Amino acid sequence: MKTLLLSSLLLCSQAFAVGEGYTNFIRQTQQETGVVWNMPVVPQGQASSTGTLESKGALFQLWTIETATAKEYMLDQKLVGAYLPAATVTVKTLDPFDKYPRTRADQPFTVTYQVSGLLAGTNLPVASTKVLLEQYTKAYTVTEQKSPLPPASVITGTPFSSAYLTSNGVSTLTFPVTSLKSTDPSKLKGEEYFVVQALGDGTFTQTQIASGFVQVWPVTSGGVQGITSGQKIRFSLPSLTATYTDVYPGSSVWLQIYKGTQKLGTTGTILPGSTWNNTYEYSKGNIVTVTDYNSLATTDGDYTIEMLSQTPFGLERLSYVTFSVDRTIQINAHMAEY
Repeated sequence: MKTLLLSSLLLCSQAFAVGEGYTNFIRQTQQETGVVWNMPVVPQGQASSTGTLESKGALFQLWTIETATAKEYMLDQKLVGAYLPAATVTVKTLDPFDKYPRTRADQPFTVTYQVSGLLAGTNLPVASTKVLLEQYTKAYTVTEQKSPLPPASVITGTPFSSAYLTSNGVSTLTFPVTSLKSTDPSKLKGEEYFVVQALGDGTFTQTQIASGFVQVWPVTSGGVQGITSGQKIRFSLPSLTATYTDVYPGSSVWLQIYKGTQKLGTTGTILPGSTWNNTYEYSKGNIVTVTDYNSLATTDGDYTIEMLSQTPFGLERLSYVTFSVDRTIQINAHMAEY
């Protein structure tokens, strides 16, 4: 790679740069091999370097020689690195969805970054020795219910956090939950971006060299109306209305009934018409009605209705209600004697 010698190595001294009687040249010294080239130059202008830049860069010195005395004067010098750090960012979640990383507000995820091309040593440009890792967060608005957002709309303003990476290699950050903020942490939704920036050094501006993001959705919630805990039912079971809110993509929600008081892990019978499948996109909410399930509670005793959700993170119980059925008719009568 060759570099362009620009204004930083201009003949900045009028006493030497202007007028006859001086010969001007730029000396390039390779920092890795020690090879030296001298290149004649005019007082102002630009030209490509004589030799390629090696991995440890080159020192460019601007010299002028007074013809009459053969005395040399060094006017300016600059160390130029043959570097541009490289990086990758990978985000992994517990959701096996393969189009892009997504997770739920209460679930962990990891960010793995790999950096290469950084130099170590003294008198090196700062931009060759470290890169900048930034984390950005953006909550979805009411109208932003589908993702991903354009990266430019997320990577704006002040980052949520930032740190310099000063060594090559692979490192992993573990986040137990999202960094998005809300009064109700279970209902967070938005995106997080992780960006690696190569620092500016005067020849190029700060530049994004790698990025990764994760989409965050709320925790599903729900409830059953039409029956209450502890209620005693003597005749037909009442109609139920089930409300499913913030159903996570790739999840299913349903109601099941079983005899007995509530017990986690119990397998019951699914109530007809109660299942809601959300195969791909986030669903803000859904309401289902269950009317005829008397055949599932034919004997007296306690029963439990649970709202369950099968998610990429496992089977979860969202809510439950326990009630009793007592259809026994007791007749009290007095026999009279004649």
